Formats: sequence, C-alpha cells, structure tokens
Amino acid sequence: MAEMELLAPAGSVETFRAALDGGADAVYVGAPGFNARNLARDLRLEEIGAMIRHCRGLNKKLYVAANSLVLDRELPALIENLTLLQELQPDGLIVQDLGLIHLVRKFFPRLKLHGSTLMLAHNSEAVRFLSDLGCKRVVLARELTLKEIRTIAARSGETEIEVFIHGAMCFSYSGLCLFSSYLGGKSGLRGRCVQPCRRGYTVVNQRGRGREGKSDPARYLFSMNDLNGLEVLPELIEAGVSSLKIEGRLRSAHYVHNIVKAYRLMLDAAPEERERTLAEAKVLADTAMSRKTSTGYFLSPQPAEAITPFHSGNMGIHLGRFSATKTAGDQPICRFVLKGELAVGDRLRLHQEPSGERSAFRLKTLFVGGVQQERAAAGSKVSIPLPEDWQPRPGHVEVYKTDSAVGASAAGSGFLEVPAAGRELAGIRRKLQREIENLVANVCGSVETDPDEKKGKGGLGGGPSAGAKGARG
Repeated sequence: MAEMELLAPAGSVETFRAALDGGADAVYVGAPGFNARNLARDLRLEEIGAMIRHCRGLNKKLYVAANSLVLDRELPALIENLTLLQELQPDGLIVQDLGLIHLVRKFFPRLKLHGSTLMLAHNSEAVRFLSDLGCKRVVLARELTLKEIRTIAARSGETEIEVFIHGAMCFSYSGLCLFSSYLGGKSGLRGRCVQPCRRGYTVVNQRGRGREGKSDPARYLFSMNDLNGLEVLPELIEAGVSSLKIEGRLRSAHYVHNIVKAYRLMLDAAPEERERTLAEAKVLADTAMSRKTSTGYFLSPQPAEAITPFHSGNMGIHLGRFSATKTAGDQPICRFVLKGELAVGDRLRLHQEPSGERSAFRLKTLFVGGVQQERAAAGSKVSIPLPEDWQPRPGHVEVYKTDSAVGASAAGSGFLEVPAAGRELAGIRRKLQREIENLVANVCGSVETDPDEKKGKGGLGGGPSAGAKGARG
C-alpha cells in the first residue's frame, strides 16, 4: 500500500515543512503569479528552487502548479518564469492553459507536463487527448465515482492518473466557475476567486408581480462540504491511480500536517490493521478543523451530503457555549466550560444562534479560574476577551476552534538553503537573459506588456493579480 504517492499542498515554507513532516511523498506549490490559487504572498522562485533541492535530498518530489489562464500581455513574464523553472527542474508542471502547453512543448521540452483538474478530464478519451498533447500525468475531474475512476485508470496506459482525495470542493464542475467573475470581476480561473459560494443567501418567496413575500433565513446554498476520502482509500488504491492529492495551498501548517499524517497512517497500515488505523486517522482529520466533510462523488454521482445549508466555512472543534457576557472596562468577556483544549494563539469562531451571525478572531488572552494562563484543558472554566466590536444578540453563542496555535508558527525557512538557491537563480538569470529576451521577441513580437511588468514585477512575482486569494488546488 505504501507505493501510492501521497501528494500534499504547500503555500508557504511552513506548510511545506509540515507536509514533509506529516509523511508526504511529494509536494505541490504555485508558480509565482500564474497559479490558480494566487496567494497574497506567492512563494518566490528562489524558495521553490530550495524546495526542489530539499526534496531531492529526501528522495521526494516537488511539483509546480502554473494552472491559471494566461493573457497575451502576461506572456513575457510567463516565458521568463518558464525559462528559470526549466533550469530548476521541478518534477512536474501542472497546467490548464492550452497555449501554455504549446509553449512548454515547443520551447521548454525538459519540463514534464501534468494536466490540471481544471482541464476537465472525466473520461478515458480526455486522458488520451491530454497524453497526446504531452501530459505525463492527468489530474481527473473531482466529480467522478470510484467506478468511473477505475475504468479510466485501466485505460490510461502509461499516463499517470492523479485523484483529489481530500479538501475543498467547488460548486461548479471541476472549478470552472464564473460566479466570482460575474459578481465582482475577479476570475477564479486566474487565481482571483473571492468565493461568493461561501456566503449566505436569502431566498425570497414571491407573491405575484412586484410583491415581495416572506424571506427565509440566510442559508449557504452553494457552499460545498469538504471532500474526505479516508473511508474509500483502499478502493482508490485498488483502482490503480498513481497519486492521491490533498487540496489546500491556503490552509495552515497545522491543517496540512494533520491531514497528511492521517493519510500516511492509512497508506502504511497492513490490511488487518486498517479498521483500527481508520479510527485513528479520523481523529487526526477531525483535529485539522475543516468544514463538514463527505465522500464527495466517490460513492454516488449525486451525493446526499453535498452541502450543509445552515453552516459555512471551517466548523472546527466545538469548545462550548455561553449566553451572557460581562465587561472589563470597554472589553466584553465571556465565560464557559471547555469541552476541549484551548491555547493562546488558537483561532476561534463564534456562532450566534438563532440569528446566524458569525465572528472570528485569534485568541490573545486566556484566563482559567481568574488566573491568566497560556492553555487550558477540557473541563476548565475559562474566561476569554471577545472582539471589541462584539454585538450580542438574543439567544446563545456556540464557540468553535478553527485553527490551532500549535504548528502555526513552525520553524521558518532556515532549514531550506534559500540564499544559496537565490544566488544560483541570479546566476541562471544573468546567463540566460539574452535567451529570454530573444524568446519573448520570438513569441510575443510587439505585444504590449502589463504595466506592472514594466516596473519590474514580472518574472519572479509577475502575472495575474498578485494578492487575490484563489479557489483552486
């Protein structure tokens, strides 16, 4: 069972280390500026270079996702990135743009292409087509059943098949969504999704022309539950897929470590130990504090638990409830009995019921029995300060922990040789600068570049929308 590749996400140096510590065989990161999860702070190419070197030393792999759609004005920055990436030699380049595939095959043949899930491969002919285009691996659409995956894998020949096993699901087919673009002009296919599907919407019952009837409470009608494939892992392995992929380049180091470790336990377990190991893995997954989970489409093309309309986002671990607050000066304070562990630095979410209002914050101060402490155990009577803008509503408040302080500030980049990788990259850039300029002229001609690129923001950090959060893995 351990021969199956376990592929983990990393959006930072901290999550990269967490993925490896959890037991990942491979890690995928985003190409600066050209990935479908355009982060507020993309990884730099020198960091990616150091990660590639680090993985090679551990006999593990590092893949780079360049899976956003690219506009003509962004081609110069893209070509520079591809030139440098080819020298760094990641183990695979994940793509969705057909023009990018053409560029790589024609000018960057040493880069190994992987077809992104955004290319919508949902049958064996799509896999063959992408293979003919040069893709060594294809990430299947997430809406496939186990039976369909098994059939495709059996017909894939030498093409490796990768399947998402855990993480966020999109309401639209394989992430091909225009919701964010339509509402606010920020395209999810270019790494800018503002996730309108995670918001609450009110349904208004119309009573004839021009008359507004009774409205229902806001519900999360488009917010999909997260995928959790722990229970179907043996069937997926038997289906013959090559790699199991965990979504989550925007997730915390704590989340990545726990989810990777849960699947590592299952992959390494002997057949007679699977039932016991599954229980242990589920506990780990629960402590990762994600949304409510389901088996997605693995068991049915019409899953019964696709959404949870009255909850959205990270449900987390339920810590308790309170119905009244006190004040210390201008600071509102609540008191309640803990159902689980709590520590300074944990991220909490307050659910006001029945109004449905939500409030999230990072815990800075904790009192146990009136004494300030760094942490508290289950059963403790605790007092915690609430956000200054807290507005109590009639009813009670449920308290959830949505992220842990443990692992949130894991060791920085010191374990990576980033300065050395940076010097190596600078040397490569100087050596290939004329080649890059000639290639840009050859491909782009007189294409007008993006203003940001003219200011030097191309290359290492160039591309579409720096700073917007995306919605794809």
